[in-house]
Order: sequence, then C-alpha cells, then structure tokens
Amino acid sequence: MLLRELGAVEGGTKPPERAPITVGQLVDKAAESGFAFLVGVLALIAIPFFGLSTPFGLAIALVGGQMMLGRATPWLPKRARKRTLRMTMLDRVLGMLTRRSRWLARSTRPRWAPLVNTRLVGFGIFLLALGLALPLPIPGSNLVFLVPIFIYAIGMLERDGVWIAIAHACLLVDLALLIVFGAAVVAVIQRLWHWIF
Repeated sequence: MLLRELGAVEGGTKPPERAPITVGQLVDKAAESGFAFLVGVLALIAIPFFGLSTPFGLAIALVGGQMMLGRATPWLPKRARKRTLRMTMLDRVLGMLTRRSRWLARSTRPRWAPLVNTRLVGFGIFLLALGLALPLPIPGSNLVFLVPIFIYAIGMLERDGVWIAIAHACLLVDLALLIVFGAAVVAVIQRLWHWIF
C-alpha cells in the first residue's frame, strides 16, 4: 500500500523516529494511483481536525477542479506542496483503512459503469470541498462534507457506480441543507437588523 511505502505503520507497532513528509511528496506518489487516492487520503487526514477544515477543503477543491477539467495528474501550488504532514497522521489513516479493508473489498466491485465519470465526480468533489472550506460554527459539520468525498474516492478507485450514486445522493442532501441553513441565517440577520434599527 502507498502509505506503507511512505513510512506509515499500523497501530501496535512502535516505529523508529521518522521525518515528516511534505504534501508534495504525497501528491507525487499518489499520482501513480490517480486523483481518487489523493482525495481519499486528504479526506481521512482532515477528519480529526475539527475547526481546521478550510485548508483541507481548499486542497480537495483544487484536486476536484482538476478532475472536472480532465487533467491527467494532480497539481498543487508550491506553497501547498511544501506543507509538512506528521507521520502519525498517516499512521492513523493506515489504521483506519486496514480495519475497514475487508469490508470495503466485500462491498465494492466494478458496476454501473456509466456513473464512473471522472469529470462529473470531480464536480461533485469540488462542490463538497467548497462546503468543507466554509468555517461553519457547528461541531462535526466537516463530516457532512468529508463522508461523501470519501465515498466518491472509493467509488472511483473501485470503479463502482453504486458508491458514486450514493455520493451523488449525499451531495444533493448537503446542498439542500446548505440552502436551508443559509436561508435561516439570512432570516436571523434580517430580524436582528429590524430589531436594532
């Protein structure tokens, strides 16, 4: 697995001291497996970081936008490529993937090929990542966007249209929630304005 090649280890193993890697190194290595692997790893790394989802959201949005435009390999700006990732982050991601790999292997397979459309999936990931980048003052709100992003990644990696269809459905639900939430915020602001003035 790519994460092991980068030096990640599973829980229970005490690793030697390891230097952090850069986002650029991860991107270069993930390019061999395509955009889907990179999106999935970034989504998993972002899960524990409540309140810090904006940089992850922007990075995933950039990757999704490139998928949407039909690029063959991922590109990130130099500043983003130089950001370091602690190996303990990759250890956690590897642990999560290892614990769920058997279930994923049983539940995914190539099917519903017409839904495996890189540009359309890239558009969905782009929209979800923009939502992830919003600094919403709601604990755990990043999971609403991260879970469908990860489902998209699995669907693309396994060429499974069923998973992609599930992610499309999640995207529609998230868009509806954002519209309702936005309308509620606007209504509250208007009431406060009229009450104050």
